[in-house]
Amino acid sequence: MAPEKTGLTKKILVLAAPLIFQSLSYVLLGVTDTLFVAQVSTDAVAAVGLAGVMYFAILILFRSTASSSIVFVGRAHGANDELGIGKAVWNVLSVVLLLTVVSFGLPWVYSFLYQFAAPDDGSMVRELGTTYLRIRAFEAPFAMFSAVVWGFLVGRGDSRTPMVLAWLQVLLNIFLCWLLVPGNLGFPALGVAGSAYATLTSVVLHSILSAFILWNNENRWKYKTGRVRFASMKELREVLRVGLPMGLGDFFDIAAFSVFFAMIGRLGTETLAANNIALQYMSISFTLGVAISQACSSLVAQYLGAKEPKQAERVGYRAMFLGMAVMGIVGLGYLVAPKFLMGLFSQDATVIQAGVTILKLVALYQVIDGLTIVLGGALNGAGDTTFTMVARAIMAWVIFVPSAYVLIFVFKAGIGGAWTGAFIFLMGLAVLYFWRFRSGRWKLIQVGSH
Repeated sequence: MAPEKTGLTKKILVLAAPLIFQSLSYVLLGVTDTLFVAQVSTDAVAAVGLAGVMYFAILILFRSTASSSIVFVGRAHGANDELGIGKAVWNVLSVVLLLTVVSFGLPWVYSFLYQFAAPDDGSMVRELGTTYLRIRAFEAPFAMFSAVVWGFLVGRGDSRTPMVLAWLQVLLNIFLCWLLVPGNLGFPALGVAGSAYATLTSVVLHSILSAFILWNNENRWKYKTGRVRFASMKELREVLRVGLPMGLGDFFDIAAFSVFFAMIGRLGTETLAANNIALQYMSISFTLGVAISQACSSLVAQYLGAKEPKQAERVGYRAMFLGMAVMGIVGLGYLVAPKFLMGLFSQDATVIQAGVTILKLVALYQVIDGLTIVLGGALNGAGDTTFTMVARAIMAWVIFVPSAYVLIFVFKAGIGGAWTGAFIFLMGLAVLYFWRFRSGRWKLIQVGSH
């Protein structure tokens, strides 16, 4: 059923609120891993931080492609096409099946890449990080399936169910980390490997619960989700046209940050550990913005499916201002109490000082980041994924990575110079997204039969 025309701010917040709690659960997932492995060593914190970013950078290519179901489901829902919703889900699942075959090579890919990313300073970072990645690489097929179901739910305006699933996953992960990292209740103390096994198990459980939801009696009857079908070549191309740029855009972005964090790793293990701790705090504001962006994507897709592009535009602007406000408020905390925040994770003076520098810098661009995240979600929700992919690729690899390299290694600007490069990247991307959204070209993009 198409969304109503009034109360856009309320609609965005109602849809975004559960997504915020879902996103915060994933923040807690990262914080949990960091807190448990911090009991092992500083090397373990640095290893899991760097490995986690690298893992996410590659997995996002697969997961974001799968989550493009939100665009197709949103369009069909806006057009009141219930059978089209089930068809859209199976079209994306067909692509996920193909990507699953590709994902079998991920353990080797991760092991190969990490040896270049980890610092070669005599620490255990390289060995611990490689172990962590080899275990978590097996998550990909399960994460992709869950992403399809997430798009099926949020594309229809149901953000509460994904929130519940996410918290069940996190609670299981916390319990398993408690069992496997330090070794409790007779379980062996597996350290970093225990953290990876805990996360893998929780992801598998999430996908099993997602399957029960997708194929419950109501959805099988109403949307025909139980009617197994494989996409035609035309339908596969359509999913790849919209979904693959979403995955590639996220990949270019996160991969650039992986290289960025690898460069920071060359500044020393303490600096890398500080960066990982600061990232846990930054993920709070980031995931709040992402939740609003996801709500925006869903509503934009629905209004375009209902042939109401003006309403879709209003949603984009309203969500943009909400994202900027929320992220700006959280950023104030980074600016006001950075030393206190860092001290909650580490007592190492070098780690704390480096982390204070990072938090003060990133506090300054939270509002710009909010604009970028939300407008990117609006454009993706409209199916304008090729533009966002190209913009991110250019800004990440032509501007961001080179400028960060020059500031770190040529001008010797240290961790402050590194994050200045990130600020330049976000400013440029914000300008490009705002220009594209103002142009209105995204309103003309056709997605499937809607």
